[in-house]
Amino acid sequence: MADLATKPGEPKPFVTETRPQDPKYIPIGTTVSRPAKRKTVDEFKKLEAELEAKRISNDAAGAQAQSLGKVLPPPAPPPQPKE
Repeated sequence: MADLATKPGEPKPFVTETRPQDPKYIPIGTTVSRPAKRKTVDEFKKLEAELEAKRISNDAAGAQAQSLGKVLPPPAPPPQPKE
């Protein structure tokens, strides 16, 4: 019986050259016990303000697109090919 997909082949040279030797692989189902950098209250407030500004910008762009869609006529259909 053939060993299909049981033994990985050697990686190409460009793969071994571009990837780190120790990728810090974490198998699925394990827990990570590295310390996480905590954000300060000021950092959260700044992030919240940036997201709120982006939401307002997106809402304005959507409203503008809707208003333009109501004012502009629909595009002309493409010309039919001549037979």
